[in-house]
Amino acid sequence: MAWFLWNNRNASHVLTLWKPLPPSRYKTNVDGAVFKERGQCGIGVVVRNDKGQIMGALSKTLPYPLGALDAEAKATEIGIIFSWELGLREIILEGDFQIVMNAIASHDPGPIQIQQLVTSIKSWVPKFRAWKTSFTRREGNKAAHLKAKHAKLISECTIWVEDTPPIIMSQVLNDVTDLGFSPV
Repeated sequence: MAWFLWNNRNASHVLTLWKPLPPSRYKTNVDGAVFKERGQCGIGVVVRNDKGQIMGALSKTLPYPLGALDAEAKATEIGIIFSWELGLREIILEGDFQIVMNAIASHDPGPIQIQQLVTSIKSWVPKFRAWKTSFTRREGNKAAHLKAKHAKLISECTIWVEDTPPIIMSQVLNDVTDLGFSPV
């Protein structure tokens, strides 16, 4: 089940859940979190195969303040480099900040504050055999969001490879249960 539609008095909303992808492709979900009270940011990356199984995940603390847009762009840069380092060559780069995803997919460099990061990301994408960006709402990016928030609890960076981090275990199970896959 990929999405639901529900209505309320004021508007229709689409609730987006994690969506499966074509065989032999990998989805790299990215998210950034801003910890204003600490003057830090958190990065979350979750990479899955076409069955929803974790290929790699990371939480990373950035010891400097960024705004939400900058944190999302930095998460995207870290996510694409992480995917490459995992040896993946066909990816869908997905995040919940549409401005960042659009800037990567188009000739528009995006807002000036993220242009350097967008340029860096665009220098990585030609290395992949196949790639595309995808925007999803927060509901479709929950695992990466949890990893970004988890960064508040670590000192630098934690990485999992082919193992599901406990902090996102139930979310990963929820994401793929209706698809008939076993993510762990």
